[in-house]
Amino acid sequence: AAGVFISGRVITADGRGITNAAVTITGNALAEPRTVITGRRGAYIFDDLEPGETYIVTVRSRRFMFSNPSQVISIVDNVTDADFIADGGTSRGGR
Repeated sequence: AAGVFISGRVITADGRGITNAAVTITGNALAEPRTVITGRRGAYIFDDLEPGETYIVTVRSRRFMFSNPSQVISIVDNVTDADFIADGGTSRGGR
């Protein structure tokens, strides 16, 4: 079977992309966790995943906190909306 992907954005409560957030994926089909760093628009993607598996996607940021920093995703086809939204007013300093 062809690999599928999970993608999304890490954004502020008002919709701005969060740069340099670490997004990690784990799951029983992965030999080890994979981590990507978000770019300017807060976008991320994990490709070449096994369909029919369940993955846990978790976000970490030095500047922002998240009420729901992890998502459990059972993937059958491509997922394009696995977004993480920072809590409003949780910037940890700097802009």
